[in-house]
Amino acid sequence: MISVNKAVYLSAISLFSLAFVKGQQKIPFGVVKAEEGYANVRVAKDNYRKIVDKIRMRKGDVFLYVKPAPGETEWLWIKYPEKQDTEKPFVRYENLDKEGMVNKERVAFIDQLPQYTPSKSKNGRSLIFTDNNNPKIPTAQRNKVIIDVYPSNASYRKQEKDADGTILTIDKVKPWGISKELPEGMTEIKSIRVQQVGRGSVFVREAIKNMFQPTMDFNNISVAAIDNDNIFLYMINGSGENRYTTLWTIRQGKVAHQIIFKNPE
Repeated sequence: MISVNKAVYLSAISLFSLAFVKGQQKIPFGVVKAEEGYANVRVAKDNYRKIVDKIRMRKGDVFLYVKPAPGETEWLWIKYPEKQDTEKPFVRYENLDKEGMVNKERVAFIDQLPQYTPSKSKNGRSLIFTDNNNPKIPTAQRNKVIIDVYPSNASYRKQEKDADGTILTIDKVKPWGISKELPEGMTEIKSIRVQQVGRGSVFVREAIKNMFQPTMDFNNISVAAIDNDNIFLYMINGSGENRYTTLWTIRQGKVAHQIIFKNPE
């Protein structure tokens, strides 16, 4: 996997200390809301606001808000991943290597979208998010996203460490939420399930692999949706220097892609 570059680390560290634009309080990720279904990405105004890219609602594109665009009042500076040329069922992005500015009237932050209602299972091991935004829909038919969190068995898996003892991989995949040691009582995401009438799925293993110390605090996790076809799951996991932030895009009942990066406290 390609690690997140230094610039993204610095942006992520500063995100929660920045004063976000009006109406944005908690979650730094955004999506396109324009009726046309896309937002142009432009360079700074000293280069005549040249269009360099597009982010598209129908493709489930998301972005990371960094700051107000320099010298602008109606534009936001964002980072977003380089999309692959070939379509894959699922992609995990650890590197936000594209950037530019978008007009704030054409986008919305995740926490401005209709939110799912959180609850916990009776055994306390599952976080359940239910779409209660339309009371006319019978309770049994409402969309749900369920995150199952269980004790980890990572200690039994093959580890690779560097010269300093930092764990580089577990079963050849980069771990999140740990550094040199496996904490006592460590937990991990065992599954994420999407329940929708007529369709639904369990996240592919690649979408949750080695995600340790997931949050059980509803202040650090949320599910929001544009509609039934476009749902977003956001989490801040881990703690201290091992804290990390992630966002999954769920399209038509299945996980499509994930942005994940280290975000130390």
